[in-house]
Amino acid sequence: MQIVEDLHVARIEKRMSLSVAQTCGELTSMEIDLPEQDLNISAGASTSGLNILVVIDTNIMISHLEFVKSLKSEDIPGVGRLALIIPWVVLQELDHLKKGKMLQHVRDKAIPAVQFIYMCLKKQDSKLWGQSMQLASQKTYGLSDENNDDRVLQCCLQYQSLFPQAVVILCTDDKNLCSKAIVSEVKAFCKADLVTALRNLNVNRHQNCVELQQSKYDAEFQKTERSEAHRSARFPNILPDLEKNLGEALSCILETEMKIAFGNLWMEILYLKPPWTLANLLQCFKKHWVAVFGYVVPRSLLATVECLYKHLCTGKTVNSSTAGILLQESKKLLHAFSSRSDYNGVLPQAYAEVNKLYQTFTEVRGDLSEDIMVLSESVPCERMEATTPNPQNCEEKKLPASIHVSQENRHQEIWSVLEGVWNTMNLYSLEIFQKLDPSTVTAKSSFEEAFLGLQKLLAAVNDILEGIRSENSIIEWLGIKFTAEELYECVSQELYRERLEVGCCQLAQLEHTIKQCNASAHMEAKNRGWL
Repeated sequence: MQIVEDLHVARIEKRMSLSVAQTCGELTSMEIDLPEQDLNISAGASTSGLNILVVIDTNIMISHLEFVKSLKSEDIPGVGRLALIIPWVVLQELDHLKKGKMLQHVRDKAIPAVQFIYMCLKKQDSKLWGQSMQLASQKTYGLSDENNDDRVLQCCLQYQSLFPQAVVILCTDDKNLCSKAIVSEVKAFCKADLVTALRNLNVNRHQNCVELQQSKYDAEFQKTERSEAHRSARFPNILPDLEKNLGEALSCILETEMKIAFGNLWMEILYLKPPWTLANLLQCFKKHWVAVFGYVVPRSLLATVECLYKHLCTGKTVNSSTAGILLQESKKLLHAFSSRSDYNGVLPQAYAEVNKLYQTFTEVRGDLSEDIMVLSESVPCERMEATTPNPQNCEEKKLPASIHVSQENRHQEIWSVLEGVWNTMNLYSLEIFQKLDPSTVTAKSSFEEAFLGLQKLLAAVNDILEGIRSENSIIEWLGIKFTAEELYECVSQELYRERLEVGCCQLAQLEHTIKQCNASAHMEAKNRGWL
């Protein structure tokens, strides 16, 4: 902070004030000026897709050069194209400070800053620009060119005008200059706050979509929580094991993806620092979803993260129906990330453990269904024997209750078949992907076996997708065990219809991943001379 204060005082006392046209070193002597007639052309032609312009003040270049280098070299997901702007007055001040005539203790820090900017401008680096002397000399905002703070602010306003499609942000540790910028409707942040501002820049426009998705989950949970709460005691306590396996997988995914996205800056950007609880992990996933994880897996899965956090981390009582949905959502989330990587083997292991928990859950649920069926059938019979009504009337009274229970069990059977097919394909695909990993393939025979399995898997996924999309095909596909009427009644239920839509999306995603793997494997085999 001492450097910031010294630079601020030097500006106030005008010890570094120079005329706009005055050059005092290699930066201000470089040919970076744009001809006036080319300004508008350059603004439109060479910057399409530009999202953010960060104007860097002198104190940031002096005190946080490594941060500036990382900001320039690292791509930040979620914010599109980013460029750093060095105002003309900053170029002048750095040239002046490098000579050591003012603020001797800053000289050693100014020299590497000058060298860094010089090399970027010389190479015409697209992510670092220098404000030209021509732009700096234009006084169109009523600001004094004798005040260096105002000249930095003028630079911000000029680039706002030149690039209206981009967000212009001033980065400075000078609080007074920050205040001036904010009053002038220019976003301004100190170094410590800049990363957070960039990270959150695009979050708001996705919020409505997330809330809509979450409302669907809330509605589903409200339905399930109202039904048969007394069954919870019959189920094994699967939540501790689910939380343990989910936590291990998510911690590995979080660290890996944040390092990929932000490189050396990842710990500084991270919302909550390790060690993590499951609640910490899910909060980090929510916070970084738009900027990081939404580029790795479908963005709609943020609703799954919200769902897991709401029911695992807020002290809510979880009944059996909710536990089943949490297991399904956990599997869905882990599977989505499995198409990205196996995360050093952590993800397949965690997925297998969660799948075991789900199988145990469904087995117990199946036993409960049989108990409910027996109970529902025995009660009407006891009443019939006690009252001895007309047999025809007895049958009419008995049918509605038994049919309702049997239909629900039939729907569960149909869905269990679909889930069983999905689980089998998912585990099989993970195994094949691992066997086709170029880093693990050593023998041609094992590669050919895995590659053949990949072709079979792709054909199976195509058949299933066609079956689900076509009414006749799905009847033929599942018609061995179920009638067309039963299938129609099942998918007519809102819960199962929504699940089927999600399942179709997952199958389509798996199909896309398999095709990508097929292309990569074919190329790898060709490179090794096996084709």
